[in-house]
Amino acid sequence: MCGIHFFHKLLFGMTCPFLIHPQITLLLKDFQWLEKPLPNQRAPLTSDILESCIYVLRSGYHSPWVDRTLESLFMLAFFGFLRCSEITASSTSFDPSSQPCLSDISILSSDTLTFYLKKSKTDQLGSGTLIYYFKLWSHISPYEPLSHYAHLRTSAGALPTDPLLVNEKGRIVTGSSHLQDVLLTAGYPPEQFSGHSFRSGAASSAARQGIPEYLIKQLSRWSSEAYRAYIKTNPSIIKQPQKSAKNSKNTKNP
Repeated sequence: MCGIHFFHKLLFGMTCPFLIHPQITLLLKDFQWLEKPLPNQRAPLTSDILESCIYVLRSGYHSPWVDRTLESLFMLAFFGFLRCSEITASSTSFDPSSQPCLSDISILSSDTLTFYLKKSKTDQLGSGTLIYYFKLWSHISPYEPLSHYAHLRTSAGALPTDPLLVNEKGRIVTGSSHLQDVLLTAGYPPEQFSGHSFRSGAASSAARQGIPEYLIKQLSRWSSEAYRAYIKTNPSIIKQPQKSAKNSKNTKNP
């Protein structure tokens, strides 16, 4: 069908009229009903799993530098409802105009900082999104490790346009290769998780605490026409889902 539509439009400059016939439309809908969606094999990395991973890192998983970098990566991804691919690189090449830089972290106050996400899967045009992180007065809190990591990078002579997350050799962090090893060390089956698990885990943890669906969709930056009105949510409201996601492990299922 797509091939017919493409070549008809290429030859005649218009949509093939037969493809918009009511009977063809109904037939295509029937095919969609017959399709069985593939099960999502990626388990959510929820707050309790995150806490176990952070404990592994703080206990000396690798070198001090790698441990701090990974902790910052995990905190950014979970509390920002991000995919790892949105804050790491697919290769060693780096483009500061589209990839996360050190300057994308901004300290607003003693308990609030922001991360500027230049581009994401739901923002292909690169309009940019400002994500808030807060001090949650807990050992699992994003503000302290992120602000500390940014300070360490600056103290080491890093430029604002340098990559945000780098390894010991100063090269940009690629993918989430360490995630599998950290999960295994923490006692979780690594094959069930991926870089997307932080995003789904944060959403799942927030949902357990009764956070409104519209707010979860906004924080996760899911495409939805119905939630445009909530784009300018006050930062004080955004703080609550982060606190709830962190504390969800204390909630017992009925």
